[in-house]
Amino acid sequence: MAMALESEVQTILSRIESQRDEMLYQLVLWAAINSGTSNLAGLSQLGNLVLDQLRAVSDDVQAVPVVPQLFVDEHGDLKERIIGDVLLGFRRVGAPRQAILSIHLDTVYPANSPFQLVKQEGNILHGPGVADAKGGLVVLLWALKAFEDYVEATGNTKLGWKVILNSDEEIGSPASREVFSNHSDGVDFGLLFEPCLPNGSLVGQRKGSGNFEIVVRGQAAHAGREFFKGRNAIVAAAQVTQKLHALNGRWHDTTINVAKIDGGGPTNVVPDTAVVRFNVRYPSADIEGALNAAINRIIEETQDGITLIRHGGFFAPPKPMTEAYESLLKTVQANGKTLGIDLAWEPTGGVCDGNRLAALGIPNVDTMGVRGGNIHSPQEYMHCDSLVQRTQLTFLTLITLAERFPQAEAPAPE
Repeated sequence: MAMALESEVQTILSRIESQRDEMLYQLVLWAAINSGTSNLAGLSQLGNLVLDQLRAVSDDVQAVPVVPQLFVDEHGDLKERIIGDVLLGFRRVGAPRQAILSIHLDTVYPANSPFQLVKQEGNILHGPGVADAKGGLVVLLWALKAFEDYVEATGNTKLGWKVILNSDEEIGSPASREVFSNHSDGVDFGLLFEPCLPNGSLVGQRKGSGNFEIVVRGQAAHAGREFFKGRNAIVAAAQVTQKLHALNGRWHDTTINVAKIDGGGPTNVVPDTAVVRFNVRYPSADIEGALNAAINRIIEETQDGITLIRHGGFFAPPKPMTEAYESLLKTVQANGKTLGIDLAWEPTGGVCDGNRLAALGIPNVDTMGVRGGNIHSPQEYMHCDSLVQRTQLTFLTLITLAERFPQAEAPAPE
């Protein structure tokens, strides 16, 4: 970085540090708004507040409706689910280098969740979504404010950006994945603001994931008078579950988790419906075909009077380590050292929208968010100081990548 810019960068880094309490206050307000994926009112309330912040740094902002999605209910029927809007922000869309910055607005906590209270204990903030991922949302927006201060001070307009904030990541981004695809052209890299690992490390490789439902249909009958006329869907579902579980260990580092069986009713009725819900995690895309075939064989091995119908699929492809991805990780790591943060990266079985961006050919670091832990539980927490650290880290990463892009050479005089 040129010496002439060092003092301006240091001034902005110091300003970010002075804004810790302001960032924390904003996070507390946002975490107090329940934004479970199905809580459309809460998502709308949060979205309006976030749009106000996004307008301050964007050339244009949009709230984009998405198509309703189908899901399998507890009776095995397909029902429609309304998904909250995707929020978009744009700045310098014609710049020679382009970035996507993204995180989700939704949490796993529904409107009726008992976990609603946000409280601070020293440097620890407890509350729904404080780490996953409203802390990351605050980091994203405040880092962009700092970056735009840098652009104004230096005149470096080589980097443009798009912000994508979706409302369905916690259910696999079924509606918003198309929005990512629509805005992927010409993007050089991505930064996503999922929480980093509890020890502060970044995530490197990620497994792929698939969510599936197998609807089991049998024949109801009176359990006393006509038991043998019935075809028990619960028993058939249990057999399907055993076969699915037996697939574990067949492929390296691949797991099949049967998570839930819906069905049944009064004990004097042979149950005619059950739904088996399961998740698959796998390390490489070449396993998908074999997994697909194995699931289909289980469905074909049905018994007389039982019908099996499969729903769902692979929704997040694996995120492998590529040369471009590793280079981006090393850039973030180097900026961490500038701030006195020792950053490593580790593989994980978790998935996020970083998987989807990688599949679109966009190298991305997807754990630029805050340090915390116990996510998806009533014990979720965040280290308050990580708001400043991760905002400074993102700011330095943005200016590093803006500076790295070569200036167009002026034509030689005739």
